[in-house]
Amino acid sequence: MARQLPTSDEQHPSTERYIITYADLITLLLGLFVILYAASQVDLGKYREVAQALVRHFNPGASVAPLEQQGTQLLSGEVGIPQPILPRVPQRNIDEWLQETERLFMPYIVAGRLTVERTAEGAVIRVSDALLFETGKADLQPQALPFLDTLSALLRNVPYLINVDGHTDSIPIRTLRYESNWHLSTARALAVAYYLIQHGVPEPQVAIRGFGPQRPIAPNSTPEGRARNRRVEVVLTEFRNSLRTDYGYWKPGQPVLLPQPKWKQPSQTP
Repeated sequence: MARQLPTSDEQHPSTERYIITYADLITLLLGLFVILYAASQVDLGKYREVAQALVRHFNPGASVAPLEQQGTQLLSGEVGIPQPILPRVPQRNIDEWLQETERLFMPYIVAGRLTVERTAEGAVIRVSDALLFETGKADLQPQALPFLDTLSALLRNVPYLINVDGHTDSIPIRTLRYESNWHLSTARALAVAYYLIQHGVPEPQVAIRGFGPQRPIAPNSTPEGRARNRRVEVVLTEFRNSLRTDYGYWKPGQPVLLPQPKWKQPSQTP
């Protein structure tokens, strides 16, 4: 049987098949540019009509003449288009804030682990150490974290100075970690305050204080009284001018300015 010789096409395959794909790509790009060009052309007549309708809706008493006098060019932000009306968050006073706090912390209040009190300068939240710490320690317990998360959310937008105070009972403590009740009370206040700062409470509004056993609220002669004295207090006070320092006192919404060092010129001797 005779062997069939390959044709010329089989001997030389076409190398111009890419032209079909290239032509398709060029056609698609051309269509894309046509669409982009058409979308970039704004119908100024319809745009002015929409703008005038918005003016009449949001401000019925306003004149629409400025829009009609713009000619063929109307820039965004010019007279005629009203500014957006954003809802204002009402500023709660301290009594409304206390009501919200008592509502959220009612289970802790009923259990005797927390009290909320209105003061002349603001408010104070007294938290039992049993809710926050183990005996003789300043590490936050896991059960305290949900409470502190709620407290941090309540304190994020209050225009008050927030003092976090640590208190202990009168029984002396001396361990490798805490040399005295002063050390323990300060460490507990720091642990609570730093957790609040980490969860959104503005740092310039927060201060910590450790009082040790010096400010009891109950007699230390009974176990119940000592349990009441072991506490952390979150004290809200107004920003007063009497608290102003030599360099000015920080208030909510103001930048924190640090004092600049004053350098003295060295005296020159003849």
